[in-house]
Amino acid sequence: MRNFRSLVLGLVLVILSPLGWGEDVYYCVEEHNVALRPTDSGDAYELKRFKEEKFTFKYEAGENRLAVSGWGEELYYLDCRHCIADIDRFHATDGLVVFALSEGRFNSVGGYYSSADAGSGTCTKF
Repeated sequence: MRNFRSLVLGLVLVILSPLGWGEDVYYCVEEHNVALRPTDSGDAYELKRFKEEKFTFKYEAGENRLAVSGWGEELYYLDCRHCIADIDRFHATDGLVVFALSEGRFNSVGGYYSSADAGSGTCTKF
């Protein structure tokens, strides 16, 4: 009976493995988090610095996108423009935000109607 349970467990693991087990997740830490925002009078912009954040992302090859966790309440999706997971190089956007990672360093920028945000830092695969 014990061998049968081990066989069934092994079979279940093999069947489920294509559904996401073993996917690479990247842990990212910002070194800079800045924005250009309107002044109180609204007639000029000023540089604001914010607390550096941490986030994770996973490359979803089937959808050719990055799923980012830590940029808000829900997963944030960026469509890949040029993503090569084998060498950890990603360039993805949603039309407002652009994220690029190469050689362990990332840059992200966001352009909005009344502000521009930017961040940079490092990402490690785990």
